[in-house]
Amino acid sequence: MIILRHNTLLANDLFIIERIMLKISESPSYDNSLDYSLLNKPRGEVYGFIAGIFKRAGICQTLGVTTSDFLDLLIDIERGYNDNPYHSFYHAIDVVMVLYHMLEKYDMREYLDRFDLAMIMIAALCHDIGHPGNNNHFETACQTKRAQQYNNLSVLESYSSELTLELLDKHKFLRHVESRSKAFGRPMTKDDFKKSVVEMILATDMICHFTLQENTNILYDTVMQWKGKENRQHGLHEGVIIFCGNKSKRTNSPKCHLKPLFPLDAEHDPFTYFNKIHHFDQTTNDTKIGQPLNGQERLMLCKILIHAADISNPCRPWPVFHQLSLLVCVEFFRQGEKERELGLEVSPNMDHNKANPSEINVGFIDFVVQPYFETLAKLFPKSIELVEVCHVNREEWLKLSSETVDDVDLNLTSIEITMGAIPTNARKHVTVAAGTVQIPESVEEDVRRRRRNMNLTLNRSISFNTYHPAQQLLSPILFEDTYSLSHVDRCRRKSSEEVIASGLHHVNRIHRMSITKSRRKSDELSSNVFNNHPKMVPFF
Repeated sequence: MIILRHNTLLANDLFIIERIMLKISESPSYDNSLDYSLLNKPRGEVYGFIAGIFKRAGICQTLGVTTSDFLDLLIDIERGYNDNPYHSFYHAIDVVMVLYHMLEKYDMREYLDRFDLAMIMIAALCHDIGHPGNNNHFETACQTKRAQQYNNLSVLESYSSELTLELLDKHKFLRHVESRSKAFGRPMTKDDFKKSVVEMILATDMICHFTLQENTNILYDTVMQWKGKENRQHGLHEGVIIFCGNKSKRTNSPKCHLKPLFPLDAEHDPFTYFNKIHHFDQTTNDTKIGQPLNGQERLMLCKILIHAADISNPCRPWPVFHQLSLLVCVEFFRQGEKERELGLEVSPNMDHNKANPSEINVGFIDFVVQPYFETLAKLFPKSIELVEVCHVNREEWLKLSSETVDDVDLNLTSIEITMGAIPTNARKHVTVAAGTVQIPESVEEDVRRRRRNMNLTLNRSISFNTYHPAQQLLSPILFEDTYSLSHVDRCRRKSSEEVIASGLHHVNRIHRMSITKSRRKSDELSSNVFNNHPKMVPFF
């Protein structure tokens, strides 16, 4: 029986949830296919599906909580998402579904323990909570209250992390984590758990993309080194050669060092904010006997996987990818219109007069998604089929090169209609997403080589964004409606238009904000690119 403490659900929804949850969790032959989408499905089906996955993965058992506890939390998580074209609650459950598929089908949970699995699934569910339908670049350009609070560093991810911690505390969801972790042989505190969840959410900022890809190669070297030692111990080989970076090393060499995702100085690390508030301790480098990865390496693997699930749309069957990518374009073009109204420079690929869905998605595949999943396939060879699907989808978009925004249906169905009214009146929190990613020269060169080899005559009209260190950005300061992190249950769901409109009403002065090389924003990377003109590709 499902008993909720903080929220309520209709009796019919509870019946549907329990039926679907049991079907998914207890079926020995259940296959979580990527051609299935929960987009626009009713609440009972959505909740039942997610609850089934969590039950099948044993997450509630790991944490010592009940299914009722999880559903109570899930309702508040849904309430935390805004009614955006793309970054809605549907996106959150989509990422969870893809992540679970990758963990199970491609053996990506091979190097993780049950607490790693619990942390990454919760992080995936909450990673975009509060997203208003515009990105980090928009927030920092307008110097919103959140941008100032988080020092312009990973604004979306920081705000989502804070909301996540608040909900975990509200529901006392981690009340048994210390006793359960001891029972399973991996002692950890509630702060250890929270710290890892925050780090995983922060890693979904697009500025981490290329470092995550580099760390995937490092983890591959580490695993190969460990397997070589195991083989020698069993008398299979005398020794093996591994590759660490660009230098070959023997298996008795020290492990390669992981690259930090953010600058090591506190001023430019978004995690500094959470350390000051919560006083998190440093995670220990625990090493298990018979396992190739220690605690920090497993945490990095979780960051790599949650980011992979977040950008995985091009790796899904065409009908699903096509539908989701059009929703992204709708959200992009809406932000572009808001930027134009404010007198800001329209962000790359967000000007519906210049960009089209085909150009946006082909560029996203070429520069971001395909290279990332090719690297991931080295570590998990079964996932190579995702790269193959990605290539097929690229060809499909090339066939639709003439499609424009006018061909995109902008009359979207509200989540209030598809999922019904929120069970209780509650405050909706908002935040922003990562905006654009600057493509390093090495990636630019690799994409050019790929295109030459494929003999494609693609008109490379992906937007360029010229950056000059001395250039100043003329930008108004937005002041949002007052929000309180301690009152997550006191307001209705807001649409992205309402979130932005509430801020535009309070524009009262002009602010010049210098963007310098010494300050790392959430939409910047430090590398110089082709002819000193950064190639900018928007992040979904």
